[in-house]
Amino acid sequence: MMDSNDYTSDFMRILFGDFSILIYVEIILRVLVIMVHTILMIRWIGKRAVGGLGSADILLIVAFGSAVGDAMLYPSIPLSIPIFVITLIAAFQRAYVSIGIRYSSVRKITHPTVLKLVENGRLLTENFAMDEIDENEVLMLLRQSGIRYLSQVEHSYYEQSGKLSVYKSENPILENSILPEHIDNLNFKKRP
Repeated sequence: MMDSNDYTSDFMRILFGDFSILIYVEIILRVLVIMVHTILMIRWIGKRAVGGLGSADILLIVAFGSAVGDAMLYPSIPLSIPIFVITLIAAFQRAYVSIGIRYSSVRKITHPTVLKLVENGRLLTENFAMDEIDENEVLMLLRQSGIRYLSQVEHSYYEQSGKLSVYKSENPILENSILPEHIDNLNFKKRP
């Protein structure tokens, strides 16, 4: 519970508080550990969890919201701390993007891969396990792209955003309906 006595008109206390310089060293460590851990956890959860946003984008939104909200509401938090945290988060984001561009080995860990899920009207079920997606989810994503028949799809890719890119065949023979009422008639090759 906040009390009106918590607020002050002392500008230096509002800006810097009563903290020692070591608090900033601790903040650097905390931000670094939390950012790395959160990016890896979001990557582990998978593409569907983040949707159209990247893992770093989600982390930025959450971290900025927390730092800014606390600074605006709680008088016990001097403004220099959230300003420092926000600056560190932005610097981390810039470094994260830069390192991902320069080093493909790092990018493979922090960014999901693009997977081919359909080729020439055939589901590539061997690729489904890589992103823990099943046939029903692939068919749903195809239907959301306006596909009624598997034979309409020349190539389909599961993108980093968790969305499906679909390239249609020029002259498909309309067979293998993926509408819910016809799915039982499809013969999927089951994974072991």
